[in-house]
Amino acid sequence: MKTTLLGVLCLFISGWGSMQTALAQDLQEMEKSLSAINEELNQKTKEYSWQLVSAYADYCEANNKYISWNDVPYLQEIVEYNRPASLEHKVCKDALDKFLNTYKEYRELKKRQTEVVSKEEKEALSAAFSAFWKKLRSEDNAYKELYYAERKTVCKYRSEALRYMIEQYKKDNKAVPTSMIKYSDRSYLLQKGSALELLDKEVNALESVQRELVRKITRAKYGLTEAKEE
Repeated sequence: MKTTLLGVLCLFISGWGSMQTALAQDLQEMEKSLSAINEELNQKTKEYSWQLVSAYADYCEANNKYISWNDVPYLQEIVEYNRPASLEHKVCKDALDKFLNTYKEYRELKKRQTEVVSKEEKEALSAAFSAFWKKLRSEDNAYKELYYAERKTVCKYRSEALRYMIEQYKKDNKAVPTSMIKYSDRSYLLQKGSALELLDKEVNALESVQRELVRKITRAKYGLTEAKEE
């Protein structure tokens, strides 16, 4: 009787040990898979950011759309310090400035701009400028033509600066910030069937697999059972 019980116990211990070994092997395989997914996701995320921002630069240049640097200080650094404005932009800007300075009101507003300090003064100056721009646009003058010529060159220049920034991030093998792209512009760029949309879907799929693997690994480590669906 003792021999039989001892045999059963040995079989149980042996089976338990085999099960634990199998679980450890499964966990090891899942962790290897997660590592591979993390590496691929990291690379795909960088490629997606490079392609998205590059497409955005092309889109802004083609549509004379002004690229904001509010969320990307590095772009401001490039525009203001690292890459001097093109000659074309300088010529257009100088022509616009020359025209604006023929107006006494504009000269006085620019002078006030260097003197205002308080919030109330800044708000009053902003309102005065708005009234001046409105008046200028309503008149029959060269303002609109000069303004759009300058805007076209500055939009082109900022698009070029953005492409330069992308190349710097590529050299450092880093993802480019995409916060300057508004939701509506991003939706337009991710047109159905485009290569960019397919890459976006690939990144989303990898993120989904990553989350599932993390969940399974966590459960396996702590011996948690899967919740049964009712």
